[in-house]
Amino acid sequence: MAAITKTTSATNSAATISHWTREQALSFKPAEANTFPEFDNTKIQAFMEGFDIWDSWFALDENGDLASIEGFRVLCALGLKQADKRKIARINYFYSKDGHSFIPGGLLFPRRLFSDIQEWSGSTLLRNDGRVQTFYTTAMGHTRDGIWQTFQRLATAIQRPSVKDGVLTFSAPEYHDLLLEPYGVFYQNVDQADDAELRMPTLHNRSYGNDQVNNLCFRDPFFFKDPATQKNYLLFEANTGPHNDAEGTVRRDYIGSDDFEANYRPTVDDLKANGCVGVAEFTDDQYTKLSLLPPILTSNLITDEIERVTLIYRDSSYYLFCVTHGNKMTILDDTFINRDMMLGFKASSMFGPYAPLNGSGVVVQQKSEGAMYTAQASNYQYVYSWNVLPDLSVLSYANYSYSAAEDRMLYTKTVGPRIHLSLQGTQTEITGLDYGFVLKTATQEAQDTDEPVDESDV
Repeated sequence: MAAITKTTSATNSAATISHWTREQALSFKPAEANTFPEFDNTKIQAFMEGFDIWDSWFALDENGDLASIEGFRVLCALGLKQADKRKIARINYFYSKDGHSFIPGGLLFPRRLFSDIQEWSGSTLLRNDGRVQTFYTTAMGHTRDGIWQTFQRLATAIQRPSVKDGVLTFSAPEYHDLLLEPYGVFYQNVDQADDAELRMPTLHNRSYGNDQVNNLCFRDPFFFKDPATQKNYLLFEANTGPHNDAEGTVRRDYIGSDDFEANYRPTVDDLKANGCVGVAEFTDDQYTKLSLLPPILTSNLITDEIERVTLIYRDSSYYLFCVTHGNKMTILDDTFINRDMMLGFKASSMFGPYAPLNGSGVVVQQKSEGAMYTAQASNYQYVYSWNVLPDLSVLSYANYSYSAAEDRMLYTKTVGPRIHLSLQGTQTEITGLDYGFVLKTATQEAQDTDEPVDESDV
């Protein structure tokens, strides 16, 4: 096993790669300021009847502000028709004049880019030329030597919005293609993840926690224009490649100060934890060509998964947010079992170095009480996939919704309560909760025009 060394990571064009360290994570303490407040379950109702709705995001403009598209706010979300046995996630859109009452518009893209993919989360941009561009994740199943992974690539589509009789629609994409995939240098690819799993089989199982093998991530693209340079970037969740902070590397930088866990020796699962926030720079004005750069933040030795990346420029500082599951962390501590978290970091430059908010990096968290590693499934208050907006309000989805007709909770994912944050330097606090969004009507049900595919393909 490699000895622990004190070194600096490979650098981006401007700064050293930052790390969420074990010491920072283990300094976390639950408190009222970071605990997702209890809410009235009867106010959480299905956002679209017969559909699960989860990860959501608002369309933003090129300055990172909420966009007005033909006079509407546009909310995009992953949706799945519960009766669809194929279980294929698609991006749906909803629009609103007042930002509160939303009308479902249906599927954002009438056809999938490929017939054997699911559409996963991303971001939607109102371009300066008036067109709307969505950056998102394509996902499909991948199996090798009995090891299952999800093969993830980034894609983009450019569409024109129009309004007729008060109905907002989007044209078929004028451009729709793959944008980026991990090439195995800065970011780990699926073959490298499989190789690592074959070499060092995962210790975790359902009795210990995460039952997934080496958890490959390359998803959740987020468009960001750096106000300091006016250069355009795409941030995303990934895993570190062999060029920098590679899987299996052990460095004091990942652990913490010299006297913290002085005798630390990694487990096999620790060694395979190599989540990161990746970045690529656009090299054309159509936002269809990218040059990969090294990551700006990693979670080596802690977790493979720091997802739903968002970057906000506020008060001359850069605030980076992402979310993670405690059950997928390698730190087998009761503090993190059944706990889900939104992390936050602050920097004076887009490329860091980033300091963890609140010392630990934890901004929002929720603990599901009950059986180890499985309590979330029975928690009527469960919320996740927090997404921070420019005004520091935070979107979520809820696992359960209330049926007034049946007077009971249903396992139907839906838009969750919205919370609000205060932010002072590197300190945050949850200051309120509301039930911000309701469905106004359901005149436009999402329609899938794809040919049927075998559900084993996804």
